[in-house]
This record gives sequence, structure tokens and C-alpha cells, in this order.
Amino acid sequence: MNPKVLRTTFVLVGLLVAVAPAWCQYRTHRAYQREGEFRLRLGAFRPEGDSQYWQDKELDFTGNAADLESASGGIDYLMGLNDHLSLQFSGSYFEGNTTQAYRDFEDNLGHRIRHDTTLGIGSATLGVIFHLTGPDAPVIPYIGAGGGAYFWRLEENGDFIDFDQNNEIFNARLKSDGTAFGGYWLVGLEAPISRSLSLFAEGRWTKVDDDLSGDFEGFGKLDLSGREVAAGLAWTL
Repeated sequence: MNPKVLRTTFVLVGLLVAVAPAWCQYRTHRAYQREGEFRLRLGAFRPEGDSQYWQDKELDFTGNAADLESASGGIDYLMGLNDHLSLQFSGSYFEGNTTQAYRDFEDNLGHRIRHDTTLGIGSATLGVIFHLTGPDAPVIPYIGAGGGAYFWRLEENGDFIDFDQNNEIFNARLKSDGTAFGGYWLVGLEAPISRSLSLFAEGRWTKVDDDLSGDFEGFGKLDLSGREVAAGLAWTL
């Protein structure tokens, strides 16, 4: 994760810990059963790029999968089973793009031969969350894991070299998409503001890959794994 994202995450977590004691005066001290909770989160997702497709790209083109790091967002619903355990239904989306150029080739005017790479990933997952303290604590750490379906789209749009046709430069829009199944695990902190509102910050690690098809048939596996840091607002029904 780049330094800017890391600094932002540390600030968010620090704020949660620092202001939580002051928020306690607004909370009732009577313990209560967890209820259904909706969450909206915004953050940043960074692809891992650990597969044949990404490794081959790094040999021929500038940049790497990390350059696709971009904003991500999602919505969660937590269905409380008891004071420490919840089911989590989640949906999220990420789209990153970067411009890449051939490392060792230029056109006849000495210009770089470039194309734009775009990766979009949406998900629908089910997980289990374990809250390490009761719901009446000023700061509630939690861990979780789950899995589900990941819907992805890869596109490269720009100029390419046809090495079978005397290195002729041509323009193309190459696409591939699919649905893969994978999993994730997460850690986070939640700081209740009142009985119905909370702030939270968390980190997620996703593991998923799929076979490329369409215009990228034969290019091997596409690694869709990555790391995400996010923060958001939660409210109970």
C-alpha cells in the first residue's frame, strides 16, 4: 500500500481510538443484543498482480499491477447472531486504470507506443464477523472471513505491435471478462457514536484468480487478489 494510503489509515484508526472515550457519554451503559447493521465504506484497493498475465506484462511494458491502485467502495449488512458473532452480506466495486508503454520499442517518430489498461472488479460475498468485545464497549475490534463471487473486466485500449507482420503498429481494444469465486479475511475497529451510529476502519485481503478468455485467450491466469483499506459509517435498524 502506498505511503499516502497508509498515513490516511493510521490517522483514521487514531481518531477512532482518541475520540471514543468522549463518545461514551452519549451511550447507555446497559448491554444490549446486536441488531441488524448497514455499513457504507470508501477506501483504496491495490491489486497484487501475482500471476502469469501480470508477470508477462512487466517484462514487455512499463509499470505493474500496483499502478492500478484506485478508490473502492462497498455496502455491507451485518446480521447479528449474538453479542460477538455476525453474518456479513457484502457488495463492492473497484476500477483502476493506468497507461503502459513498450519498454524496448518506439514508433518511427521516436514516440512511446502506449495503451491504457483498465481493471474492474465487483463482488457479492458472505462472511462471518467476530467482535472481540461486547457491543457496549467504546471501541470494538473485530476480525472476519468469507467468500463469494467476483465479477471482473479487463481491457487494454491503444497501440500495439504485431511482431508477426514486420512489427506493424496497430490500434485495438482488447477485452476479457468473467466470474470467479474466491475469499477474503479482514480486521477492523468500530467506534460507536450512539446506539444507532458508528464509525469504522478496516483492512481487507482478497484472494481470487481466474482464467483469461476472449481477446486474452491463452494468456494464463489473471490474479484478482489485492489489499484494501477503508473507512465508513454504520447504522443499526
